[in-house]
Amino acid sequence: MAARDITDLMNAYRECSRNLWNVYFSRRADIGGSLDAFENIRKLLFDALVVSELFYEGEAEGEDIPPPALRVVPRPRSLILIRRPSDDGNGYWDQEKDMVVGPDDIKLAFLDYFDFHQIPVTDFRFYRCNILSFPSRAEYVGREALIDALDGRVFHDEDADDSPRSL
Repeated sequence: MAARDITDLMNAYRECSRNLWNVYFSRRADIGGSLDAFENIRKLLFDALVVSELFYEGEAEGEDIPPPALRVVPRPRSLILIRRPSDDGNGYWDQEKDMVVGPDDIKLAFLDYFDFHQIPVTDFRFYRCNILSFPSRAEYVGREALIDALDGRVFHDEDADDSPRSL
């Protein structure tokens, strides 16, 4: 796998995003409107600060270029929170208490940053991921998981970007 460590790019995006939210958006009277506007801005920031710095050699062009394949690799003995299924639509991150993983135990795809609270301030403390592979707990494949951003590194999987993927 040709993988490039882009943790520094992700940290720059994280810092810029949280600064914009915490300083300029979080205390506005119309918090719903602020959240909507901020999500649009975050997408633009991600494209400008992360995606534009990645290499893509596939044949797609413009808006047909697939999103980059970003993998989160936990450090040894990293705490992981796994989202358990629920019928009420809420997100519960308590599937197993005190579960730890290492870089060879699990394969994670980056989805977004996550915080339990956004108002009034957010830190984007966690990487929110999709579990791609977890041999010791195969029943968790396809579920979402959280890893503290300080406990992982983000890699751009360049080979996955260049191969065709179905949606």
